[in-house]
Order: sequence, then C-alpha cells, then structure tokens
Amino acid sequence: MKIQFLLPFFCSLLFSISCSNFIGGELNSDPNNPIDVPLFAMTPAIQINIADVYGGQFSRFNNLLVQHAEGVQRQWISVYQYTGMTPARFDTVWQNVYENILVEIKIAKEKAVAQNNNHYLGILNTMEAFILMAATDVWDDMPYTEALNGFNEFNPSYDTQAEIYTSVFQLLNDAENLFESSAGPVVPGDEDVFYNGNISLWKKAVQAIRARGLLHQKDYRGALDAAKASFDSPSDNMGYHYPDASSAGPWYRFNDGRTGDIEFHPVLRTIMESYNDSLRLSAWDQIFTTSHTYFVPDFFQELVTYRELQFIISECDFRLNNGSTDEGYDAYTNGIAASFARSGFEGQEDSYIEQNNVGLGAENLDLESIMTQKHIAMFMQPEAYSDFRRTGIPSLVASSGVSIPVRWHYSSEEYLFNINSPSETEVNIFTDKVGWNR
Repeated sequence: MKIQFLLPFFCSLLFSISCSNFIGGELNSDPNNPIDVPLFAMTPAIQINIADVYGGQFSRFNNLLVQHAEGVQRQWISVYQYTGMTPARFDTVWQNVYENILVEIKIAKEKAVAQNNNHYLGILNTMEAFILMAATDVWDDMPYTEALNGFNEFNPSYDTQAEIYTSVFQLLNDAENLFESSAGPVVPGDEDVFYNGNISLWKKAVQAIRARGLLHQKDYRGALDAAKASFDSPSDNMGYHYPDASSAGPWYRFNDGRTGDIEFHPVLRTIMESYNDSLRLSAWDQIFTTSHTYFVPDFFQELVTYRELQFIISECDFRLNNGSTDEGYDAYTNGIAASFARSGFEGQEDSYIEQNNVGLGAENLDLESIMTQKHIAMFMQPEAYSDFRRTGIPSLVASSGVSIPVRWHYSSEEYLFNINSPSETEVNIFTDKVGWNR
C-alpha cells in the first residue's frame, strides 16, 4: 500500500473505530488511553518527521551558517547575523527532535521488541542513530539516557557527546546484527518510505551513517572502510521523496510561506563562479520561490548520500596516505559527478572536471580542493556545517561580528525547566565547540 494512501486509510480506520464505539454505547472508554498504533503506521510518520526536521530547521540554520544561503528579510536577517540565534529560536526543532522523533522511536522500538519484529527494530535503531548524531553535532552534550521517560523524569541529566556517540555506534551495531537475523512476523514493506523495506539498502545506510560519525571522530581508517562498504551509487541514497505540492518538501513549503526571507548566498556564488560552475548555478541561484527549479514540490530530501560518501573516501584517503591515491581521486570526481546528476545535469560534468583548478589529478589533489568541491556538492545539506567546523574550508568571513557560531543554543524551555541544564549564560555559541571539534 502506497504511503500517500496509507495514512488517510489509517485515519479513517481510527474514525470508524471511534464511531462504532460511540454508537455501541461504549461511553466508558478511557480518553487518556488511545487506540494502539501499529508499527506499520508509526514507522512512516517517524521517517517523515525526520525528513521534515533535517530538511527544514537543520538545513535552514546550518546552511545559513556556512553561507549556502543568506537571511534577507524579517527574522531571518537577525538569524543570519547571529543576533537572532537565541534559545527561543530553537524551541521548535528541540521539540521535534525529542517529542516527535526520539520519543516516538522509543515507543515503536518497544513494540518491535515485544513482537520480535527484528527488521523493524533494525530500521528504528538506524533512524535513531541518524537523528541522535545530527542533534549532538549541533547541541553537544544532551539529555538522552534519562530523556525519554515522559512524566517519570522531568529533569533528565545530560549525556556527554562522547557518551552519545557511543550510543550512536551501538545502535548501528545492533541494527547491523538485526538485519542479519530473520525479519520476524511482520516484514517491512512500502510503508518504509525511505527504502520500501529493502534491507540490503538499510545495511548500506548503516555503513554510511557510521562513516559520517567516524569521520567526525577523526577515525579516518574506520570512516574510509565504512564509506567503501556503503552506497554504490546515488540510487542508494537515504531520504524521503515528497509526493506533490499538497505534501511538499520542506524548502518548497518554506518558500511558499516565506518568499524572499532567505536567498542564495553571494559567497557561494563567487566560489562557484571561480570554477565556471554555470550549470549548477543555473539550478540553484534563483529567487527562492515556489517556482525554484531545484526546491520542487516533489523534492527528494536526502539524509545521507553517495556523493557525501565519495568525498569522505577522498578525504580519508588523502589524510591516511599524506596525499591522494588514484582511488581517492576517483572518489573526488565521482562526488562531483553525483552532484551534477542531483542538480539535473547527469553526465554533463566532464567540461567542469577538465578545468585545471578542478581536474588536478591524484598527484596534485589537496585537502582544500576536496573540501571545497564537497562544500559545493553539499548545497543546503546540514552536514556542510560539520565539514566547515572540522576543516575550516572554505574560508568564510562572519556575516556579523568576528566569528561564525560553532554550535546551537539549547531551547529556551530546556534552559528554563530542566534543572540539569546549563544556564543560558554558560553556553557561548561562538566559542563552546562540540566535543569532536575541540
């Protein structure tokens, strides 16, 4: 059953059950004990929430910071100039990560364990690892171990980022083992809107997420091995394909309601023009409206991609060998080619790569070229912020003041209500680097 028909069907099912109970005189049902939601309905809802928050708030904040885009109107001017990056600005994204994703994953995992649905549990572990890493990469230490207990724990303590990364890698290891076991009584199918129940692709996604995390930890050998074991082509990319304008991708929805608030950044334009990158500029450098040819209604919101993994291979190869090998150089050009394809120009990258300042050859390839080309290829992908903080490439000038923020604030409600939270004045978004960046 296709997902666009699945959720309306499920809603109508709930409605019919409620009506039948009312008509049958069952007026003593507990309104605080809702009908149990099955895994096949919980899983796509969680996945779409992940795509929404990663392609929405994570993309907007992170890609403003790395100057893929700039805030030009209303509150987005102050966000872009950092004065608007106040705790209240992060209330919604904090709530989405915890209430709409992590808590829901915990509930779904409990169902999967109780029902021995191993492949479902593997999928849920993989998604938890992904969003947990994305969150700690911008918030550093976070409530996690004690954070998902609802009314049983109002003041969860903070796990260090090192502890959270240990949890991330354990979740990925567990997922890997679960995917090697029998599926259980219910086999994931079309309701899995990322991979339609294809466990082979989920195994590759585990390796892709692991490679990203190991790269952050400066384990270049481990990251290289994981990246090489992950995606074989862009068709393996992990993400969600939004159906149409009625259920459109995050950037289309933002541009529809906030036309003119955020636009393509002149710094990225200058970088791309220095490489005569006219094709990708033609797709990206447009007024951010609903007519934008890249941010289309049926957008494929990527979470982790083949092109990112190819650049990870190239970077790790360079670092481990004190220079690029042919394998690392091939990965570098593969990453560029995949970016052209993603932008609608499949097979049209040759003239770009043949330029002297792009097609350097393995013997002349350097880290700045790898990371600059990755910076372009990761257009509006939140991971570009981690790359910039790790390497300082490309060289960017702060849009206001003297430095670019190196992390996000916690939400205002977290500062206010969790006695274990640091105070707002104890967190300096300009100097308090996250654990892996110290």
